[in-house]
Amino acid sequence: MTTPPFSDEVLVAARAAAMDIELPPACIPGVISNTRLLQKYASLIRDFPLPDTCEPAGEYTP
Repeated sequence: MTTPPFSDEVLVAARAAAMDIELPPACIPGVISNTRLLQKYASLIRDFPLPDTCEPAGEYTP
């Protein structure tokens, strides 16, 4: 059985409802735009090749 594809608007509305967030319709395009941008950044991190021989980073002190 194949599930039908959902539009971005439907997914954003469903996620907001699941988190009990009131999301005005005027904000949905911005949420979609920011989500796509974050997905691009996440793929840069996820797809960055790291060999198994890399040492872990030292202690971080801001």
